[in-house]
Formats: sequence, C-alpha cells, structure tokens
Amino acid sequence: MITTFDQLLQEAGKNAGIVVGVPAPEDSSSINTILQAKKTKIADFILCGNVEKINGLIEENGGNPADFEILNGESFEDSAAKIVELASQKKVHVILKGFLPTGALMKPVLDKEKGLRTGNLLSDVMMVENPLDNFKGLLAVTDGGLNILPDLQQKKQIIENAVKVYHKLGYRCPKVGVLAASEKVNDSMPATVDAKKLTDMNQNGDIEGCDVYGPLALDIAVSPEAAKHKGIDHPVAGYAQILVVPSIEVGNVFGKSFTYYHKLPVCHVVMGARIPILIPSRNESELDKIHSVALGVICAEC
Repeated sequence: MITTFDQLLQEAGKNAGIVVGVPAPEDSSSINTILQAKKTKIADFILCGNVEKINGLIEENGGNPADFEILNGESFEDSAAKIVELASQKKVHVILKGFLPTGALMKPVLDKEKGLRTGNLLSDVMMVENPLDNFKGLLAVTDGGLNILPDLQQKKQIIENAVKVYHKLGYRCPKVGVLAASEKVNDSMPATVDAKKLTDMNQNGDIEGCDVYGPLALDIAVSPEAAKHKGIDHPVAGYAQILVVPSIEVGNVFGKSFTYYHKLPVCHVVMGARIPILIPSRNESELDKIHSVALGVICAEC
C-alpha cells in the first residue's frame, strides 16, 4: 500500500513501458517536469507542439531533444488532437496537459467519435499525504476540478473513479466520507440526502470495493475525537480516506487550502476516460506535476 509520495515515485518507476503524451509542452515548467520524470525513469514521453520551441526549451533546461519523440503541432488544438489520436491507438497511456487551456485538451478527449470516452463520468481526484494523525496514508478530495454540481448518479461515479485509484495504490477497501454541513439528513440540504442514498447504495452492493458513509461534516469525517463526541460509531467516521465534496467550489477551495495554507505537495489524476488524464493548473509546482505523472503512471495500463 502506497502511503507517501516518495513511495508513489518509487512504485511508478517500476511500471516499465508507460508512455505519457504531452500536448504543447511549451513552457519551462512543463519541460522541467518532463525532464525530471524522464531522469528518474518514471515514464517515457511523446511531445507534440511547436518543435523548434520545444527543442529550445529542452536545451535551455539542460536536456537533450534526442531523448524524446517530438511531433509537430500546428496549434494547441492540433497538438491535443494528435496526442489523443495516439492514445486511441494505445501508443500513449497517460496524457499530461502542457501549456494550453484545459478546454483545448478536453475537446478532443470528449469527442464522441475519435475521443477517449467510455460512457463513464470523468472526475478529478486530488491527493495529499494525510496531514493529520488519524491514519497514515494518502487522502483524496473529489471532485474539485470538473463536475460543477454533481447529481446522485454522478456522485456514484465520482466515488467509483476515486476507488479505482485507491485500488491501484494498494488500498483494498478505502473509506469514503461523503461530506455535507451536517450529519443529519435534511430535505432542505440536498447534499445530506444524496450522502444517505450513497451510503445505502454501498450497503446494497451498488457501490463496491469501498466503505461509504455520510452525510459527514468535515470534522466528523477526519477526527476520531469529534466522531466520538458526536456519538457517531462507524468505521469511516474519523478515518475517511476519500472525501467526496458536494460541489466543485467546495473541492476547489478545499484542495487549494492544502497548497496555499499548509504548503503541502499534492497531485491530481482525472479518471473515467480510457486512460488517466493529468490537467495540472499552470500555477502548480513542478514537484506537484511530477507527483501527478507518477500517479497517472500507476493508474495506467499498457
């Protein structure tokens, strides 16, 4: 079971043959991430974009363009489409967004004829080394990146996507806490109603491979003392490993608080497509991006 980012990097290095496709890696941050990942043998890379600019950036940052397969892309859109096509041909196993808007990448990914859709919902899983002492391991927040206000069925798929990641990391039955502002089901608070239904779906076998419980306020989800004080006795209460948020705003603010208040490294992976997709923001550190590459590699299949 992988419990730290150091272990994540080490394990990713064992997955020989994984190729990461990068559309428009036309900035130093993208190039440094690629060079570091290549140096540590996490993955091989196919790059697509302005060849002259990419070559120059590789050389400026101490790399050798000959170490990479570099394809010409006439535009952001063309670069993304070519990487997605390679993924459709199983020549690329993970996609890492370079210096292009997320929409320019996701358009070909979601194309109904040529894209990478599976019929499942795509959702973002953000991970951090758990900063509390309630358990040793990785903590996830989902979904703060793609789905604005998911309904019940979408939340079910968001949970299933996150559970797939945890199974890849060696967690046999991850604990999933469905967050709300209260532990009491209240019809005027839809998040609590959905949380109870998701709990029931898990108990009935409609959500498998995990232990789901909610609604839970954040303190009850992550603090055994708070759960005990409230009289909530459940294996997930106080020990949640996957935190399911009710909206993108909650997930976005929650996730960024780790980075900006706690200065903690994070990583992301988008699940639900035929291959893992990495869409780090331009403001994310190179270390975070490398961790994301490692996570994507572990979740990938040759």
